[in-house]
Amino acid sequence: MMLAGKKALVTGGAGAIGSAIAVGLAKEGADVSLCYRHSQEKAERLVKVIDKAGRRAICVRADVRELGEIRHLVDETVASFGRLDIVINCHTAGPQIPLLEVSEETLDEFIDTNLRGYFLVAQQGARQMVKQGGPGWIVNVSSISSRSLTSTYVHYAATKGGIEAMTRGMAVALGRYGIRVNCVAPGAVMTPTVASMFAEPRNADPVNVRTPLGRIVTIEECVGPVLFFCSPESSGITGQVLDVDGGYSIQGMEWLLTDEILKFRENLEKKGYEKA
Repeated sequence: MMLAGKKALVTGGAGAIGSAIAVGLAKEGADVSLCYRHSQEKAERLVKVIDKAGRRAICVRADVRELGEIRHLVDETVASFGRLDIVINCHTAGPQIPLLEVSEETLDEFIDTNLRGYFLVAQQGARQMVKQGGPGWIVNVSSISSRSLTSTYVHYAATKGGIEAMTRGMAVALGRYGIRVNCVAPGAVMTPTVASMFAEPRNADPVNVRTPLGRIVTIEECVGPVLFFCSPESSGITGQVLDVDGGYSIQGMEWLLTDEILKFRENLEKKGYEKA
């Protein structure tokens, strides 16, 4: 197990992606502290799952918009496990709202949760890691929405872009302490919420057609990259953003091609094969 004996903190630990990451960390030998804000029952259920898997787990309620509660979260984690080696920022505020309808209150909520919260959790976690003498690992979960924009996600995209810039800055600031900071940026992920949007298989076609792999990525496919950034396998990597989106963000105009053009290109390729 590549994370044997490590102590991890996961915010958004009761969410679809956060809970999968927590289980993945536990399977690799880490004890896990789950931070939740509303979903106490889900967090407690996940603690039992991790306990049954042979690792220790606790859940702590904390509002990541409040510095005092973040300090309490880190203190509770250290009190239970003795140290803190890994911090995974995976909480988020996410409703889609048209740009002209975003209120000041909504904007504040997104900035406080998605950006300020990430900064403060990483900062407080890093302070503990430095106190311990390092090393440490911080992984921020962002989104390709920071670069693949829609008219209803401008407020969300702004915070995710900030997370990615923050990741690079923290990598520069914390490298001297042996703390590596990286970012995983999922695209559309087949969470229960996304699945409900695509109740009819054809509803997913616009995403699938534009994705080189031809499908939306799964929750489980987001876990491996996070574990990679916490492992010795990535010992020379810091300050990087890894997209997990089936290639969606690199796709150009290919998805706009008509059936007629695709048929023409297919015939061209066949002729090429014949010549070869």
